Amino acid sequence: MCQQTNENDITSCRYQELNHEMDVFLSEYLEEGRRKGLQESTIHLHDKIGHYFLSALTRTGCVKPQEMNSQNIGTVCLSVSSKWYLSHIRTFLRFAYQSGHTDRDYSGIVPLFKRPQPYPSVYTTDEILKIESSIDQTSPHGKRDYAALLLATRLGIRSGDISSMTFKELDFDRCLILLTQHKTGVTIELPMVPDVKTALERYLQEERADNESPFVFLRIIPPYNHISVQAITKIVRAAIETAGIDPDGRKQGAHAFRASLASSMVNDNIPYEAVRKTLGHTDQNAIRSYASLDIEQLRGYALPVPEATGTFAGFLEGRWSLS
Repeated sequence: MCQQTNENDITSCRYQELNHEMDVFLSEYLEEGRRKGLQESTIHLHDKIGHYFLSALTRTGCVKPQEMNSQNIGTVCLSVSSKWYLSHIRTFLRFAYQSGHTDRDYSGIVPLFKRPQPYPSVYTTDEILKIESSIDQTSPHGKRDYAALLLATRLGIRSGDISSMTFKELDFDRCLILLTQHKTGVTIELPMVPDVKTALERYLQEERADNESPFVFLRIIPPYNHISVQAITKIVRAAIETAGIDPDGRKQGAHAFRASLASSMVNDNIPYEAVRKTLGHTDQNAIRSYASLDIEQLRGYALPVPEATGTFAGFLEGRWSLS
């Protein structure tokens, strides 16, 4: 789809241009997503994958939605550059049938691809304390970096919500942080624990530029815009390195501290549902990933290793070989 600034000014298309029939079809799909309340970031992803899929269909000779069939859809699905696209294509085809663009539901012929669920990156409590202590608060932006880091380590706030945090979301009198999450649009209420409150007050009183910006965390040089998500990641990476912590394959961003906080809470026997609400997840299934972090609780379900017998026992004892 082309981006328009006014009736006589059309900017270059972000994706390959579609013919009129396919473009209208994709527009209807995106509008349906907006009616369902999807975030604009999700709409953008649907737009990207929709362009990819419909462009590939066009190259097979299918020039309008009504000409889609199992053969050309199957051809495109087998040639997709990323298996991650398949679930989105399946949803797109289900919409095509429900909206009357096709006389059959072709979503069933899209190959199933289950996204692998990587084990969350977790830092121990001792490691996190070392990471927090590694911030040099006497540097020109040390108090800012320390306060931003504590919001991630102590409260599990996402980097995007930290970078764009405003004063309206801070209630120092009631020691609360009233945050509307960018990712979900859901408002959550978090306690402004003493260490976080002290760090914020020190930054605001002793270091932050005298600026009327509504954002809490600002750059230290003009024009004093709020810091970026990339800046938050840089702060975390630098703190981990300074603390001498070996990441050993673990992620080095603020999101790792969300998983670390979840791990700490479930190991303290806090109910999974309470953990989910604390971190602001809207997905009820989010507690499944927390279960994989609950190592101590999982130990109780481990099965005993059976005693080796027969040929296998002989192999372990060196009496048998594979040759």
